[in-house]
Amino acid sequence: MAEEVILKVENLITNFNVSGKNIFAVDDCSFHVNKGKTLGIVGESGCGKSVTSLSIMRLIPSPPGKISSGKIFFEKKNLLQLSEKEMQSIRGNRISMIFQEPMTSLNPVYTIGYQIAEVFILHKGANHKDARDLSIEMLKQVRIPSPEKRFNEYPHQLSGGMRQRIMIAIALACKPALLIADEPTTALDVTIQAQILALMNNLQKENGMSTILITHDLGVVAETCDDVVVMYAGKVVEKSSAKELFTNPKHPYTIGLLNSIPKLGEKKHRLNTIPGIVPSLANLPKGCRFQDRCPLATKECKETEPELKLINPNKYAACFKI
Repeated sequence: MAEEVILKVENLITNFNVSGKNIFAVDDCSFHVNKGKTLGIVGESGCGKSVTSLSIMRLIPSPPGKISSGKIFFEKKNLLQLSEKEMQSIRGNRISMIFQEPMTSLNPVYTIGYQIAEVFILHKGANHKDARDLSIEMLKQVRIPSPEKRFNEYPHQLSGGMRQRIMIAIALACKPALLIADEPTTALDVTIQAQILALMNNLQKENGMSTILITHDLGVVAETCDDVVVMYAGKVVEKSSAKELFTNPKHPYTIGLLNSIPKLGEKKHRLNTIPGIVPSLANLPKGCRFQDRCPLATKECKETEPELKLINPNKYAACFKI
């Protein structure tokens, strides 16, 4: 029986006009998210992960940014055809997002209680008393101690882990169908990271929610994701089930990322790395975008850009060597 698709992104192109030149941060990107499942989007910084998530939310700043083509179907509606008012009713309600840095995402001049209650007032029409009660209940759900006291505190009075929990509380307040988590554990220590991931996993199961997890940490992907999209320089270079990705990676970039993970019990003076850096989107090489860093690159790779092709029923990859 085929799984129900809650989000489908087709041929998404998002570009930015910089000094009169179009920079394609997301270039012909396609993927889908199944209901109740977690999709991981991985890649180094500058590969287009966050711009993809902001495009889904239609939060690309314009100017200079623009979603120039593609389709984003959420619950069978094309989000790119909705009015701004219709999108406002979806954001924070049916689709929520946890942003990278909670200290800059939370408003420093409002209490955390006010910022959670605002969601219930705006999307559910709750009065102030009911919004307060619902907000305190959310604080309990995300395991904030002394929630009645924390309700009246400001973001700067909380630790990084606590602020991230507040962001999760705000994102999950309306029990969204889809949660987009943009590197939710980047600035946290390992213990708090594990707690946040366990919390998100439990809340996902309780609410039957789908999740897009954006991260550069493949260890987190292995623990939490059902499917994975690998992005490089704005392009999807591989997508498959998480199990297939870790047991049978195909694209040289994916293989390089996996080889960079330290292995338990392995003694080396230096860790494996991928040489070089992600190319500037303003000056992309002709042909394959990974060619300068790829140990398998040939003349064909330097002249022609490979297309994302079906390798088996559960895997796509963009490489001539497959």
